[in-house]
Amino acid sequence: MSLASTAPGLLADKAGYRRTGDIFGEEGTIDAYLAFERSLAEVQGALGVIPREAVAPILKACQRDNLEREALRRDAAQVGYPVVALVEQLASRAGPPGQWVHYGATTQDVMDTALALQIRQVADATLDELASVETLLAELAIRHRHTLMIGRSKLQHAVPITFGYKVAVWLDQLIRRRKVLARAVQEAAVVQFGGATGTLASLNGQGVAVRAALARQLGLGEPDISWHVTRDRVVDVIYAEASLAAALGKIATDIALMMSTEVGELREPAAEGRGSSSTMPQKRNPVLCEAIIEAARDVRGTTARALDAMLQDHERGIGHGYGERRALAAAMMETAGAVSLTLELLQGLEVNAAAMVRNVKLSRGLVYAEAAMLELADELGRVEAHHLIRKICQDVEQSELTLPQALAEAGLNVPESTFHTETQVGALSTMIDRVVMKARSRG
Repeated sequence: MSLASTAPGLLADKAGYRRTGDIFGEEGTIDAYLAFERSLAEVQGALGVIPREAVAPILKACQRDNLEREALRRDAAQVGYPVVALVEQLASRAGPPGQWVHYGATTQDVMDTALALQIRQVADATLDELASVETLLAELAIRHRHTLMIGRSKLQHAVPITFGYKVAVWLDQLIRRRKVLARAVQEAAVVQFGGATGTLASLNGQGVAVRAALARQLGLGEPDISWHVTRDRVVDVIYAEASLAAALGKIATDIALMMSTEVGELREPAAEGRGSSSTMPQKRNPVLCEAIIEAARDVRGTTARALDAMLQDHERGIGHGYGERRALAAAMMETAGAVSLTLELLQGLEVNAAAMVRNVKLSRGLVYAEAAMLELADELGRVEAHHLIRKICQDVEQSELTLPQALAEAGLNVPESTFHTETQVGALSTMIDRVVMKARSRG
């Protein structure tokens, strides 16, 4: 874990964050550029756009180890973009056939296609890890489908629920966010090949065929039209990442609140020294939750930068490219890290079912006030019943009586079954089952 002021805390040590950083890092980006140039040469050679004998020397040249990295960095800084310097080195390494490197392409073709490859590579790994998170949540929901706890509204005790129900609510939102991300990635994983202004004019009528073959070679989709200046695909990926991170942040927020000393219903996985305080030996802080919540807050800021990049001028925009790529990389890195952290959090989550039951009983039956009101509504009307039960609840708060005792003293006949938890949580199992089934089918 880096100690730099700019370090992202616990995220920096998580597999998803490191993996994504590598993919969007210098070597990962160069690899994506080279994948474009190799595939372009192969399909153009197969279609007769460039001499077939030029393909092998180009492919041999398109290896990362062949590049002079310092010279590449220097020349890229001079030009302002890395592709010109890269193509010059590749052409030199390939010898006379090097004149056919990058044929008919433009810088943004390489950079955007590389971005599409990186998006798909990162998202595939993130979605795989997210599947493990969903599996753990589904198992947790089933295991605790009957574990009674208090439902909280505006941080106040509301009515009883089960912990399994709470977990299924988390899971249901996560499933939707996963689907949104998968759709966004499918839309964004498309090749970019159009030449100077996207018209394919330099390829003498073979441009569409080259683009289609290039898409197949790279395993990407083929767009209907060049997308140099239409950036909504990237925006959708960033939004999907931000909303996924927020869904994870919701889980972390609930767990952190349930870890508070007075509540004591959950605890993060135990680990030597984790969550400790520099001054208070008894502390076990919700540090995993904290890191997930911070990631969710950080990632939401990337959506504004991405939307700004949609304001492109004419057929090639100015002042957006680097900012958009930074926003995308940040969103995907932090969200991937948050997924890894959530997986670790759930794998060792400690559930204190006894504390959950204890907390239901704290209000001496007030959690059944709504049920009592509805029992009396047939006789008194809902509004009058609400007014009457509210007054009795206030009396309970100022006395040692339970709600059933206070109702009896007021001469109100409320059936004993009203205060049985089974009547409060009876419908929850059906809802839990529906969500779990959806998760298990990857629906």
